[in-house]
Amino acid sequence: MSSKNTMIAIFAVLIIALMLSPSKEEEKGAHWSYKEDLGPKYWSSLDDKYTMCSNGLSQSPINIINTIQSNLPQILLKNIKKANNFENNGHTIQVNFHKGNTLSLNNKTYKLKQMHFHTPSENQINSKSYPMEAHLVHSSKKGELLVLALMFEYGEENIIINQLLRNLPKKQNEKNNLKSDIYAYKILPDNKNYYSFTGSLTTPPCSEGVTWLVLKNAVNISKSQLKDFEEVMPVNNRPIQKLNSRYILENL
Repeated sequence: MSSKNTMIAIFAVLIIALMLSPSKEEEKGAHWSYKEDLGPKYWSSLDDKYTMCSNGLSQSPINIINTIQSNLPQILLKNIKKANNFENNGHTIQVNFHKGNTLSLNNKTYKLKQMHFHTPSENQINSKSYPMEAHLVHSSKKGELLVLALMFEYGEENIIINQLLRNLPKKQNEKNNLKSDIYAYKILPDNKNYYSFTGSLTTPPCSEGVTWLVLKNAVNISKSQLKDFEEVMPVNNRPIQKLNSRYILENL
């Protein structure tokens, strides 16, 4: 084959590859939000990837009621790496962490990926909604997701929240390095009894098979601290989903 024909063949292969490869927009999925015609009610119609948002039978969040008392395993935490940065991704305010923090449950270890916040809370406990809820997202080696959820209730100022607010990213796509040494699990209460159920991501694509651990004990946040969060991210909670045939387990 002549050099000219070789170049033509290479060019043709590149064109075909570009045509077949998905665009970044396709990889990410359609734009969504918590408002109006882009809100939770319409997520499943925005993109074929989001059909689970309406068709799923194990969706989150839920109202935690009619629990079954059980001898649940203890949550084991390894808290050695501090937070890296504080990010505003347009849907939530998210704290990213250096690799190394882990949660172990039933002899399975999950790595902490990030912690983000919802105002007001997404899950409810005995039909009670809380001013804010934090989700600590973990992943196993096989890619299995586990979310450790923490409720906030009004009270005294929260020291960890104060440290985060010093570097609050107020604009979408803004990412600020954290000046304070913040360790994720220090925000949790001393008593780590929890509710457990199987659910989903609470944002598109609403993928199921997520293990949820919702701590029974809340931590404090002051009204002024919550106001700072709400000014940046006013309302970013998905409505309560049907429990269907799921069971909710609770520590004895």
